[in-house]
Amino acid sequence: MDKENTDVSSKPADVNISNISVQVVSAQGKLPGRRAPRPQKPIGKAKPKKQPKKKAPFWNVQNKIIIFTVFLFILAVTAWTLLWLYISKTESKDAFYFVGMFRITNIEFLPEYRQKESREFLSMARTVQQVVNLVYTTSAFSKFYKQSVVADVSSNNKGGLLVHFWIVFVMPHAKGHIFCEDCVAAILKDSIQTSIINRTSVGSLQGLAVDMDSVVLNAGLRSDYSSTIGADKGCSQYFYADHLSLRYPLEISATSGRLMCHFKLVAVVGYLIRLSIESVQIEADNCVTDSLTIYDSLMPLRSTVLYRICEPTRTIMSFVSTNNLMLVAFKSPQIRRLSGIRAFFEVIPEQKCENTVLVKEITGFEGKISSPYYPSYYPPKCKCTWKFQTSLSTLGVALKFHNYSITKKSVKGCDHGWWEINEQMYCGSYMDHQTIFRVPSSLAHIQLHCSSRLSDKPLLVEYGSYNISQPCPVGSFRCSSGLCVPKTQRCDGVNDCFDESDELFCVTLKPACNTSSLRQHGPLVCDGFRDCEDGRDEQNCTQSIPCNNRTFKCGNDICFRKQNAQCDGTVDCPDGSDEQGCSCSRSLSTHHRIIGGTDTQEGGWPWQVSLHFVGSAYCGASVISREWLLSAAHCFHGNRRPGRLRKVVLSTMSVDRARDYSRNSKAGLLSSALICLQMASIQTM
Repeated sequence: MDKENTDVSSKPADVNISNISVQVVSAQGKLPGRRAPRPQKPIGKAKPKKQPKKKAPFWNVQNKIIIFTVFLFILAVTAWTLLWLYISKTESKDAFYFVGMFRITNIEFLPEYRQKESREFLSMARTVQQVVNLVYTTSAFSKFYKQSVVADVSSNNKGGLLVHFWIVFVMPHAKGHIFCEDCVAAILKDSIQTSIINRTSVGSLQGLAVDMDSVVLNAGLRSDYSSTIGADKGCSQYFYADHLSLRYPLEISATSGRLMCHFKLVAVVGYLIRLSIESVQIEADNCVTDSLTIYDSLMPLRSTVLYRICEPTRTIMSFVSTNNLMLVAFKSPQIRRLSGIRAFFEVIPEQKCENTVLVKEITGFEGKISSPYYPSYYPPKCKCTWKFQTSLSTLGVALKFHNYSITKKSVKGCDHGWWEINEQMYCGSYMDHQTIFRVPSSLAHIQLHCSSRLSDKPLLVEYGSYNISQPCPVGSFRCSSGLCVPKTQRCDGVNDCFDESDELFCVTLKPACNTSSLRQHGPLVCDGFRDCEDGRDEQNCTQSIPCNNRTFKCGNDICFRKQNAQCDGTVDCPDGSDEQGCSCSRSLSTHHRIIGGTDTQEGGWPWQVSLHFVGSAYCGASVISREWLLSAAHCFHGNRRPGRLRKVVLSTMSVDRARDYSRNSKAGLLSSALICLQMASIQTM
């Protein structure tokens, strides 16, 4: 008690403490079995005792509202969490694939690199992957970069190693637009440290000597990624060929399911690969899903495509690589009937395409030159050089191209290679007839620079000399195509020049119907049409004469002067062969015109064709059978005779041109005098 009093008295004097009762009870003072007395409350006014409240029911309105609100909150949180997890999972599947290759110059190729399970391949793959990882983890795309995978390490004709690899990025689909092919490639190329002093394309990439000119990087497909790295081994094969005299077959086919095949072809160093396609069974869908693609690498790099086939074919075609490797990719994801390929490849030596030719003083063409590896499609980026020299200064060099022509180079560039002839530039193009190009000099230095994009059709060129002062012989007409035709064939209604230049600026000839005798060899006599009112220009046309290109030949080999005798309603041949097989109606006629009409959809009328006179479209026709066309008779009046028609554009054979014509055509009620054209006498394209 003294201690407590001392403590209390020690407080400052100005602090008043009231209404406090202190009671100290020692442990010894407790009585057994009795509770300790509760501390007394401060003395004050006694409050009235509260009556106990009646307990409210738990499921009242207020509690229900609270519970419902909590339930909605929990539901919203759960839904948001699930949505976030779904978005995260979806984003992780949005992968972007890039396929590439580059050449390492300071490491020699080992045969063990062909075995992907070997220690040498795994060590080299790990080294390259570490280098590529470092490049992209320190780039602007580092947070999206996932991995790099080395698919192949191969030899090549330039030495060192050729490394083929994949790069995978993962990012939300909405942000995929920031990925551009050039951007991803630029990061890799900018990481190669090149030296300006030694002026070489080889630079250092994290210790690897990489050839800058060999770096290729393109966007790829997930399906190609799975096939080429071995994750999907359903139809992926590797062939190594080291025998020059052998043919290695490539055959695969299926009648149902799908085919996603990759054939990797590698030849011995210093040689090339020639692939010969014998047949392709595939759905023709303009390469949307089904295709056979040949690459000038071991990976499906778009910039190394040699050729792509998108429709069935049984025509033998062969293609040559620019290196000792090639990839053949066959895709048919949904097979409805037989799909597959039959082909073979072989190892061939590299050819040098250059020659010096001394042209003799003879009439006509004396020799031939051709594109590299003829008759194979010539590879891209090839180059040929020929030096021609004639024996006299008055003789020039003439070149006859088969299904090809060259014209002066324009600003647009050349799609099918370009030519340099005595320092003049020319572009090449394919066509359906021959042309002759003349060099008015006794010396001709000619270079062919192949296209840098795809393999192209083989070229065959005949060469010879000609008189510079007189390119065509006396009595001949010089066509725009360079050909020389007799002047008697000019304006005869026949496209002898193949470019219709012999039928331009022609005056319409009329037979002398009032004279007693007609010119029996005129172009309008015995042409199958009555130009005279009494029809005398078509009389006496069935007299047997020697056969030539201006006569009609019957089934019994008898010829007579009537160019359009077949199916004209008159039996001219003794055996009646001129009127056999005429399944087309001859005398349909009405008196209406085209009524209304609506614009057609592009490609919506595949049976429509375009008829050409003198190089331009003027009328249309419809395909009614494999042999016959049906057209309006008013399309053939004046000089526009069926016998003078020499070009028909079919939608199934020239899709781009057919689209141009069908876009401007009308679909409606066609009725007027009709005429049938037999396609056997028409040049199609």
